[in-house]
Amino acid sequence: MIPSIDHWLGQENAIRRFKVALEASWSDGTRLPHMLFTGPPGVGKTLLGQLAAREIGGHAEERIAQVLNTPGTLNGFLMAGKDKGVLFIDEIHELLPTLQVRLYKTMEEQQLSLQTNSNKTVTMPLKNFTLVGATTDEFRILAPLRDRFKVVLPFTTYDVESLARITIQRAKHSSIDIEPAIGLEIARRSKGTPRLAIRLLESCHRYARSIGDDRVTMKHFMATVELDGLDALGLGSDEQRYLQALASRHGKPMRLFDLEANVGVHRRTIQDVIEPFLIRSGLVERNTQGRILTETGMRHLGLLPDLETVSEVTS
Repeated sequence: MIPSIDHWLGQENAIRRFKVALEASWSDGTRLPHMLFTGPPGVGKTLLGQLAAREIGGHAEERIAQVLNTPGTLNGFLMAGKDKGVLFIDEIHELLPTLQVRLYKTMEEQQLSLQTNSNKTVTMPLKNFTLVGATTDEFRILAPLRDRFKVVLPFTTYDVESLARITIQRAKHSSIDIEPAIGLEIARRSKGTPRLAIRLLESCHRYARSIGDDRVTMKHFMATVELDGLDALGLGSDEQRYLQALASRHGKPMRLFDLEANVGVHRRTIQDVIEPFLIRSGLVERNTQGRILTETGMRHLGLLPDLETVSEVTS
């Protein structure tokens, strides 16, 4: 856990804008404005939502949207808000459209409309809280709800250097003794995602302790990635089978249903879990004919010579 916003690493633009909103609320003695954090999973949206309440010293309530699946549960959550406190909804795009409508009306009016047993409508004023939402699928949030958030902070994946610093920071915080070079090696295999870097760090530590060692060394790191089946980019077995399936097409596109059969995982897993990093990294291209392995992808599989090797030979 990050002790304060000043210890945050990476996401410079989002954190700078968050600090501006935070300092303005301190100066004016007001609550934070409603905020929406957008971006891929594992990049710190939930952590910043938790940190927001701590920074302003207010009360915090956190729910994942799937448990707020009825008007009653949503109403109860909203009534738990305190003045200058934070209500945090993770995966807010998972709220039913009818509940998204109820939520944005509540944000606008700062009161709830409730039905009594005699079918009368009564209004209940709410505390002056800050609503913070986090989403990986911003397009699934109704436009009126999205517009009620005064601050929208987009989160992106991290560069290797930032991830290495985050890994070392987490190791110190967790009292894990590691060789400094391991932070960089973990970062290179974490797909730009702190959550994956921390998972790999913990796996390395677990391996070291399994054989009675206190310090995590490069030997432990190499044994861990071999045990987990990770390659030089941190690709796991499903991703590696995906690339090999495309390679077998020898430059011809492959359709999603054929990939599903070859890789052995559901097509939604291919689209939502396997492909985003492969496409972002330039290993795979997706078009109307299907998926195709790029030159970068072929080099990663060793089907083409590495560009650095070619440069050394020709120089």
